[in-house]
Amino acid sequence: MTEFQKDLAKILLDKGLLGLIAMAFGFYLSRLLEGYRAKRSYDLHVLQQRVDACRKAAAIIAKHFRHLMGVYDMLELLASKHPETLSDEEAEPGYEYIKNYELMNEELVSLVPLLPAEVGDALGKYIEETSRLTDIIKGKFDRGKPTKDELSLALARFIYVCGAVIAAGPFRQPQIEEL
Repeated sequence: MTEFQKDLAKILLDKGLLGLIAMAFGFYLSRLLEGYRAKRSYDLHVLQQRVDACRKAAAIIAKHFRHLMGVYDMLELLASKHPETLSDEEAEPGYEYIKNYELMNEELVSLVPLLPAEVGDALGKYIEETSRLTDIIKGKFDRGKPTKDELSLALARFIYVCGAVIAAGPFRQPQIEEL
């Protein structure tokens, strides 16, 4: 072999090895980027599910709150009397409220697993406040009756937390301050 042939073989071997290294690095980089893209796509899908769940839960709670404010004065009357002294006609809005409350809970059950923990906590506080009213209708007066301000604050807190979770997006923690 001549000197030129030896150099040519060396150059071809060097270039072949460099090509293999570049190809392996490119393959590895491609796999990393594809994994990153798949994770971001999954995070975006989860965020969309959370946003939809927050939106549906907010609609359910808003509908319930409108109904609650419509019967709140009747519940005041109920709180001042014992249920046994009310006629069926007077107590009917209370019974309807309990049915509405149970429907709200049934609709929320399927959404709760999709809601972030912060939203679940705010939802729990809203339900705790409104369940005090169902207790009154059922004749249990030990927890007391919530005021309109307490109910409105529980609703506002829930809506605020839903908004903060949605605004945070899939890649940040929601910034939630105490109301």
